[in-house]
Amino acid sequence: MKYIEGIRVKNYRVLRDVSLGSVLSPPETSEIGVGTFHRGERLTPLTVVIGRNGFGKSTLFDAFGFIVDSLRSGVEQACNSRGGFDRIVSQGSDRILEFEIRYGDILYTLCVAADEYNVPFVHAETLAHLNPKHGAATMNFFAKAGEGKVVKSNTQSVDDIHLADKRRLVLATLGNLSQYPDIVAFRQFLDSWYLSFFSPDAARKTPSAGPQKHLSSSGDNLANVVQYMEREHKERFQEMLNRIAKRILGVTNISTRTTEDGRLLLCFYEKGLEKPLYADQMSDGTLKLVAYMLLLGDPTPPPFVCFEEPENGLYHKLLAAFVDEIRLHSGSGAQFFITTHQPYLVDALNPKEVWTLEKGPDGFATIRRAGDDPIVHGMVEGGLPLGALWYSEYLEGDAP
Repeated sequence: MKYIEGIRVKNYRVLRDVSLGSVLSPPETSEIGVGTFHRGERLTPLTVVIGRNGFGKSTLFDAFGFIVDSLRSGVEQACNSRGGFDRIVSQGSDRILEFEIRYGDILYTLCVAADEYNVPFVHAETLAHLNPKHGAATMNFFAKAGEGKVVKSNTQSVDDIHLADKRRLVLATLGNLSQYPDIVAFRQFLDSWYLSFFSPDAARKTPSAGPQKHLSSSGDNLANVVQYMEREHKERFQEMLNRIAKRILGVTNISTRTTEDGRLLLCFYEKGLEKPLYADQMSDGTLKLVAYMLLLGDPTPPPFVCFEEPENGLYHKLLAAFVDEIRLHSGSGAQFFITTHQPYLVDALNPKEVWTLEKGPDGFATIRRAGDDPIVHGMVEGGLPLGALWYSEYLEGDAP
């Protein structure tokens, strides 16, 4: 089962150069062949990033969104939706945004720069397969400014790459061609990332009736997903309802009802009430928990799920249960990435799952894994909760 084993982000706002997990040195892009990489401890199926306000948690989350937006819309649109290239490139840097993703035996790198008119373009892009035994990587494709080479799977023959638009990713183009199945598979993986921007107000809307398989990033199709689960996965949906009932006292059932004008109502049945309550009458926390449970219970879950501060609106005693649900579903192949401010959530984690963002003297972020500190590791083994150690600043550079 493949997971993201390492991520590196350079020159992205406060993230001048941060690495999580097993980050590799990319092969030379001047020719197709091999390149060296260094080993590191891989990311876990659940990764949680903590840190003070302004230290880069939201920026790291947004960096993932930038990669996905670049794939779908091109790097110019990805920059413009964030205020332009100058707003996101780190001050004092060489003005090249760099991203590296190690996914199983795949290494993908993306570098974005701006031309003399300050228009963003793909400065360089590579996809390679790694050979851990030989400490090397074999190229699938490499390109600089839209020009490069690609290796056909199985035949190992080499074709030239000439993109008409340097603002588009090579991955977006080759990832739609069946003669490059490895590239297609990685493109599909990247395109299926789920970044949660759940909005209770969006979930309270009454959408048009019609079942939908997957929850949207905002949750505005929450009722449609419930309708789909009711119809297509009754037993799985009932199991999810039973777990929700344990988490939300009083809720006995959730269903949908279609109005005469074709709108879809999400109905909540509570103990002691004859008539249902509707989504616009439910609390933010209840709607968020239902959305999270639907996402976790997706029969075909996304491979990479990101939550930014999921604790907002949730009762603090539900956070450990939320982590338990994630662990339960990570076994189905999904990988989870969370940023949080909540020590109660961190209490449910182990030191290898937690990364602390700090700021160096130059004003840029640094990051380290809590499990790499033998003192922290020993305290947790001795029975001290990890969140309590964070609250006492033992996970930070200025620990007592």
